Amino acid sequence: MIAKAEIDTAIYVYGFTLPGLVVPSILGVDDEHVLSKYRCIGLQAIISSVSINDFTGEAGEINLQNVAWLTPRVCRHALVIDKLMDQGPVYPLTFGTLFSNVSALAWEMKHNANAILAVIHHVSGCQEWSLEATLDRKQAVDVLLTEGLHSGRFVLPDGAGRRHLEEQKLRRNLDSELNGWLVQCLTSLQKELSPLIHDNRSRRITDDKVLHSVYLVPVEKVPEFQQQLTCITNQYEIYGFSFRVTGPWAPYSFSHFSEL
Repeated sequence: MIAKAEIDTAIYVYGFTLPGLVVPSILGVDDEHVLSKYRCIGLQAIISSVSINDFTGEAGEINLQNVAWLTPRVCRHALVIDKLMDQGPVYPLTFGTLFSNVSALAWEMKHNANAILAVIHHVSGCQEWSLEATLDRKQAVDVLLTEGLHSGRFVLPDGAGRRHLEEQKLRRNLDSELNGWLVQCLTSLQKELSPLIHDNRSRRITDDKVLHSVYLVPVEKVPEFQQQLTCITNQYEIYGFSFRVTGPWAPYSFSHFSEL
């Protein structure tokens, strides 16, 4: 007969590392169970026990919608990953990754070992950084019009009425061409960052964003990467671009366990 405690308990997995990384001396996501490790086929899973009812079923659904319950546990998950990254590369798993038992975890590790190890080596010595951008289209048109007038590309008639009509026409043309201009700006921006990154991913554009990219940046190049982002901000903000840089993060964008 299986003991009730075993039925009610699941294995919570934080991520995978190479053997040798020390398990952090902190409690797991539930703030009750200690962290431990499980080694299999050249990989090390960092795990802890959790109550399966906290994450599944009706009670689990309620918990996962409850910010007061969710937030401290997400923070403890992130803390575990951070402490592991202080020692070496990590294949981080998303919050709430559970296995019913050790056999299920071992099967997953054996069948995906090569892919997981490839990611671990790929992200080694790197941090993930995120760059988001929005654009005030009206400001962009205003500045492009001003630049065109100053350079002589555009010439407005002397008469006030004709001048106004021609200016409005120029604004409409610039607005219709703005998407092409935006692509050129973003392409140039990416080229400026390219020598400083190891890899990058584009995320789905939402709301009013015109750019949302994540970069895998070698640790030794992070200062130069940040300096280049400052230069990009100074160069493009006059056109109405607003940039938001966040990081460093664990390399979640370059670890796709669910797709293995």
